Amino acid sequence: MCYYTIMNNLILSSTSDFFLSNLWWIITIAVIIALGAFFLIDSLLAKKKKEPKVKIATKSEYLDALGGSENLIDKELKGSRIIVKLNDYSKVNEEKLKEAGVTGFIKMSDKLTLVIKDKAEDAYQVIFGNND
Repeated sequence: MCYYTIMNNLILSSTSDFFLSNLWWIITIAVIIALGAFFLIDSLLAKKKKEPKVKIATKSEYLDALGGSENLIDKELKGSRIIVKLNDYSKVNEEKLKEAGVTGFIKMSDKLTLVIKDKAEDAYQVIFGNND
């Protein structure tokens, strides 16, 4: 019994002495491992979140998809959206608009809202120029 008590005390004291004498090294290694894990997880999540770049098409591509310039009655830029009022909504080609960079549509009774996210102002300038 005495032998086991002495051996346990030696093992515990040598283990605790090792950790106490190398505490700063242990903390440093733990911090490096934690930072490495953080950056690894962050880079993996960033790859998942990457969205395709929004394309800005030419004026003719947008106008053709909206049914031509004669189909436009009114237009307005509001944040990430371009709101257009059209003569004939059946002339709108949504597939061509998606190819031109439109990410979504909101259809109302008298207006069609084109969602273009971060590039709405650029697209508005391409389609309609500076003159409102």
